[in-house]
Amino acid sequence: MSHRARPRLALRLATPQQTPAAGDPRWAHWLTEAELAYAHGLLRAEEHLSARKLAKEVGWDLLGWPYEPPWQDMEIRRRPGAAPVLHLGGEPAPGTRGHGTARPGVSLAHARGYAAALAWLPSAGAGPHFPGAAT
Repeated sequence: MSHRARPRLALRLATPQQTPAAGDPRWAHWLTEAELAYAHGLLRAEEHLSARKLAKEVGWDLLGWPYEPPWQDMEIRRRPGAAPVLHLGGEPAPGTRGHGTARPGVSLAHARGYAAALAWLPSAGAGPHFPGAAT
């Protein structure tokens, strides 16, 4: 029986009191136009907006990068019938190379004004990884 390293996990929760209104201009800083359009097309947009922001935060934290997340270079994408995926684009911030290249998995939840995001790093060899990254 092989012993695989357990994935590292991170979880964040936002209460209704911590979540800005759907029309708050800060969402445009934290989320991409596609994320904003998706969330604003749903009931309880604040919950969907908040879950996406939290997913970006926990994914960034798991990568161990000490800088503010590059909000517009990160996007939570979801195809119909599929789980959400944290897409990382653009170039890594200066000084972040070598801090890890595995793509965090994400799970989002929201109900009654609350939002949560869970992120994990897959075990070694379990993929997925960033394109072009050394494995």
